[in-house]
Amino acid sequence: MEPEAGGVFPVKLYQISRDKFMSSEEVRQLLKVCEDQAIIDQAKGRKTWVTRYVLVHLALHSGLRVSELAALNIGDLHLTGRETYLVVRSGKGGKRRDVYLDRGIVKHLKEYVAHKGKAWQEPVDGSAPLFMGRSGHFTETALHLSFRKAVEAAGLSRRYSIHAARHTYATILLAKTQNLRFVQKQLGHASLNMTALYADVLPEQNQDLANAMAE
Repeated sequence: MEPEAGGVFPVKLYQISRDKFMSSEEVRQLLKVCEDQAIIDQAKGRKTWVTRYVLVHLALHSGLRVSELAALNIGDLHLTGRETYLVVRSGKGGKRRDVYLDRGIVKHLKEYVAHKGKAWQEPVDGSAPLFMGRSGHFTETALHLSFRKAVEAAGLSRRYSIHAARHTYATILLAKTQNLRFVQKQLGHASLNMTALYADVLPEQNQDLANAMAE
């Protein structure tokens, strides 16, 4: 079948299977390994795992595409006030959107930006990259590889790419909120039908429903 306008295949041809996202337990395991390694690296003045921990945490708690993560500037983060969110300036199709953030990742981002400025003497003005490489923003490839190393260190399946973090965020957020429209806006889906695909693969919720038969 030919793709629709813009080179995108119809939603009905796209499937979200169980192997594309992590369980809540796998998420906890991945974040714990990243946190432990970050503590060691920070004590030794190294950047690698400190940055990797933020990358993994943000990917799992925002659902951003890797291109959106790579393009983030510090000025895109709005971490104070009643509403805490980040701005995706050019998402898929060139669209801008606000992505709301939970308290845990907000705290982590604040600490990371402060550490970048004080310990590493990196620029932290609004135009500075959040993930800074030697010549500006980290590339998408660099972020892919960094996430992969975190997955390997946590002993998780190699099938989990950084895009799996987006699928994981979507399934967990939908399970917790039961709000398709909110999940759609967070992910930047053009169609609600695309977001609805995640409703069929909510493992913990599906198990609860199955267990209800025994009650």
